[in-house]
Amino acid sequence: MCDVTNEKILKILNGKIPQVTFSCNATAQVCDFQFWIDEVESFYCDLSSCQYEYDLNSNATHYKCNDAQCSCLAGRMLCGENGSVDISDFLSHEIKGPADFSCDLNSQNCKFSEPSMNDLISSVFGDPQINLFCQSGECLHKSEIPGFQIPGKDKFTLIDFTKVSSVFLGCLIVLLLSFEKVKSSPLFLKSVYLPDGDDGNAELVTANLMLENYKQATLSFDNVCYAINDKTVLNNAYGQVSPGECMAIMGSSGAGKSTLLDILACKNKGGFISGDLYINGKKLVSQHEFKIFQNSIGFVNQDDIMISTLTVYETVLNSALLRLPNSMPFKVKQSKVLQILAELKILHIKDVLVGSDFERGISGGEKRRVAIACELVTSPSILFLDEPTSGLDGYNAFNVVECLVRLAKIYNRTIIFTIHQPRSNIVSLFDKLLLLSDGDLIYSGEMGDCAKYFSTIGFNCPLGYNIADYLIDITNQKFETTADFSAEDSHESDPNLETNEVSEWQHYASHRDELAKTLNPNKIITRNDKNLAQYFKNSYAAISVKSAINEQISNLNLLFFEVDSNLSKASWFNQLIVLSSRTFKNSYRNPKLLLGHYLLSLIMGLFCSYLYYDVENNISGFQNRLGLFFFLLTLFGFSSLTGLDSFSKERAVFVRERSNNYYSPLSYYFSKLLCDVLPLRVFPPVILLAIIYPLVGLNMSGYKFWVSISILILFNLVTSLEVLVIGISVKDSGSATMLSVLLLLFSLLFAGLFINKETIPFGLSWIEKLSVFHYAYESLAVNEVNGLVLKEKKFGLNIEVPGAVILSTFGFDVNAIQWDIGFLSILLGICVILGGLILSLFVYEIR
Repeated sequence: MCDVTNEKILKILNGKIPQVTFSCNATAQVCDFQFWIDEVESFYCDLSSCQYEYDLNSNATHYKCNDAQCSCLAGRMLCGENGSVDISDFLSHEIKGPADFSCDLNSQNCKFSEPSMNDLISSVFGDPQINLFCQSGECLHKSEIPGFQIPGKDKFTLIDFTKVSSVFLGCLIVLLLSFEKVKSSPLFLKSVYLPDGDDGNAELVTANLMLENYKQATLSFDNVCYAINDKTVLNNAYGQVSPGECMAIMGSSGAGKSTLLDILACKNKGGFISGDLYINGKKLVSQHEFKIFQNSIGFVNQDDIMISTLTVYETVLNSALLRLPNSMPFKVKQSKVLQILAELKILHIKDVLVGSDFERGISGGEKRRVAIACELVTSPSILFLDEPTSGLDGYNAFNVVECLVRLAKIYNRTIIFTIHQPRSNIVSLFDKLLLLSDGDLIYSGEMGDCAKYFSTIGFNCPLGYNIADYLIDITNQKFETTADFSAEDSHESDPNLETNEVSEWQHYASHRDELAKTLNPNKIITRNDKNLAQYFKNSYAAISVKSAINEQISNLNLLFFEVDSNLSKASWFNQLIVLSSRTFKNSYRNPKLLLGHYLLSLIMGLFCSYLYYDVENNISGFQNRLGLFFFLLTLFGFSSLTGLDSFSKERAVFVRERSNNYYSPLSYYFSKLLCDVLPLRVFPPVILLAIIYPLVGLNMSGYKFWVSISILILFNLVTSLEVLVIGISVKDSGSATMLSVLLLLFSLLFAGLFINKETIPFGLSWIEKLSVFHYAYESLAVNEVNGLVLKEKKFGLNIEVPGAVILSTFGFDVNAIQWDIGFLSILLGICVILGGLILSLFVYEIR
């Protein structure tokens, strides 16, 4: 509002106050001029084609409008009110422009001029134009103020450089300290050599004593049966084997050999088991007795499942460190391992890597003896072996069995193993034989009496023929049955008695196939296993075995079940240290996966820095920031799938070692987390963000840099553990991969980029609540953008929009960053607990 200061105008109006209002729209280039008398509008002018000028030095403004149209308000002052002056025609016809309005903002003196109006003012009032005193201002966006410049981004400061440098330095220090710590563990110590003699070597003497220090055990079993899915797999097996003896369980494929061995070793089976097991005449009844028995035996699987990156010495030492008592000195454990390797004749390869199908290592026979050595470190009373010669040539097979026999004889061990069709030189080493056919017991007893027994029932092994092959032929082929082996008519035969019937059987056994085809081509041929089983049941050989079992029961000895509390195996913490060392050594010798993750972080960090270099604080920069964070989360999320392959390779090793009581499942689980998950999931995000933040120009004010690192590490850990839990739960690697990908994709879909939170159907909102991508994406975006002012030039104006406004539009909660980080931590804890529980309760051996 401006007051008119022309003296003659004020005198004519006789005390009435004349005033002027003047307003402009610079965008539309129009202005309005209004003349008021005593706060009542008298006339007005519409001004167009206006230009705005300013002088910063004199602090003056100037509006010049080319066109003007004025009009009176009828009946108002100066427009005919009460016979006053009426300038209506003058305003309508004479005022055409140009009009000019200028002000000196310092003195607040202004003037309005228009040629025709100036003539009127000059002729009537004697003034050149309308003079004004204005107390006014203008509403301008700050970007329209003359001299305004858009503020630039914060510069990369020395403090920011210190933050980034400290990250790299911290990672390097942690890696070096961890490496030095693990290198001091027993598995990283150099192997020692076995002295030529044990005189004066206390550790070696102690090791020999420990190798001989065990409880002798005679294993007897009676009426052992097994059925699964209503099918009988094993029927009434019985036998006995004493210390210093080797019992071989033979039979054709599917005869039930491995099933019987598993039952004798008290392995988990999926079917129904019945029968009696005796140790030194004491029947195993209670869980405590079974536990003592399981801790006193060794079991060697048919498949040689080992960690390929360990040497022979390290593999056996690993077993010793995990299973031998804490009270035993480390040097004694070392000497015991070397002594066992020497006994098994593999000491010369102790520093050779075990190897795998893809990496050259030791031979199959040597690998089998390494597996035996791993069991011998605990000085087991009974050693069970499932097909120890499977897949080996004749020479290596003989070496393995010869080692077993020597161990039984020298150290008075009880050894039981299954074997398919051994060579004759291997058969000669057996002390006891148990022969099965389709689950039925065909023979059980002394190996030396086997040939005599079968000769009495008409099966005389031809001269020069391998007795083992012959026995398999008997149980596996079909014969015409001419003799009656029913229980009623069967009788115990004298092995030295030769009758015409026996002679017939001998001849028939030697030429059974030829005779069947030549003489009886049309006769039905049947299996006679059941007859053989029934005959053995009533034979002198079976009665002899039963008598030995009963005699052992009558001479009961409970010394086996006395537990020495000082011989407990390694503690949970020691197991964790040994397993962590083993895991680290595996990564150390096979660093492809670890280095691949680190190299990928380095390359992708440089690539993203080049792609998003020096991102601006505008709407495009906002889009680039969200795109960058989404890409990083996707990169690390799907990189976690490598954890599936890592665990699937070790699943079989874990199952075998757990079934053989190597360690607690939780000690293995936490060693996996410490030395496998953490190195792969913590350091790559740190490396990547340390490269990206300064080069891309992300917000490093305050603690934002550290918060981003924490969020990305938490996210990487949670996704990797989610994938690990699936890998633990699902045995098949293909199915586990498919489920993991689906989990990540659904979590990715609800992250907040593909769909706005406000538009998610109610029935599907729970998926967003469980989406680890959502919490990480929201917290990263809010941490970066909240507090920034995004600038964009639109419609001639430099518009500033708070980042929080755009985040809210995208459906992000700008106040939820602490909740997001907290929920990521909760998910991490849930995954850790869930993985441990599933591994402990559901991942075990079922044979």
